[in-house]
Amino acid sequence: MANIKVVFSDIDGTLLNSNHQITSCTKKAIKKVVQKKIEFILISARMPSGMKAIYHDLDIKSPLICYNGALILGNPEVNENSKILYSATISKNDANKIYDNIKRKFSNLCFNLFSFDQWMVENTEDKWIKQESKIIKVQPMEVNIKNCINQDEGVHKILCMGEPHLISELESEINSSFLDVCCYCSKDEYLEITSINASKVLSIKALQLYFSVKHEEVMAIGDNFNDLAMIEYAGIGVAMGNAPKQVKDASDFVTKSNDQEGMQWALETFILS
Repeated sequence: MANIKVVFSDIDGTLLNSNHQITSCTKKAIKKVVQKKIEFILISARMPSGMKAIYHDLDIKSPLICYNGALILGNPEVNENSKILYSATISKNDANKIYDNIKRKFSNLCFNLFSFDQWMVENTEDKWIKQESKIIKVQPMEVNIKNCINQDEGVHKILCMGEPHLISELESEINSSFLDVCCYCSKDEYLEITSINASKVLSIKALQLYFSVKHEEVMAIGDNFNDLAMIEYAGIGVAMGNAPKQVKDASDFVTKSNDQEGMQWALETFILS
């Protein structure tokens, strides 16, 4: 049995099954891990409010890693007074340029802006926004995006949703034109854009220091390309059975899929056996 002290878990496609639920078996396994005084940390592209129900359902007290590492919160209650352990935002200049470029060349894509625990859109009736709202159980605010970008709060994430071929084209353009942001697909239809100073690996390293744990005492579990680097970095990197081949190839262990109790199986293999 591995000497794991911290588990970093992705949410969608990993902790949650295809119905966006945590099964009772997985929940029981996580609670056993926490009872062993092992930190179980949620690490996701989601906003804080989109993680809150899961956080409380699991009854964990660890920090939350939001927006793929652009925002780390240390307060278990996850409210507006949460202690901010780390925050990395996209510059106003880059956010404006990205927005203008998308409106000019990719107008069919759905543009979403995130700042701390606020989700801002231009049309709450957009089909993509309704779909995402149903999944994460959060309602966005309908705003003037340009005005919001130029306020002082800072942009933690830009999310573009749309047809996969347009998402792929935009990803190539962002990667070739903007040096201070990074982007990745969390789904074929979702492109996540954050500061270059935000990543799941940087977040793991920050919380290693926070909890005084060694690299080999870290387990990371994920299912997609935005989890690839943390799976490679962790002492034990676990890929879900539903992960792409490249993610599986980079892992130390491939568990079952998110619809086959893959999380439970991984925890039992390395911690609970």
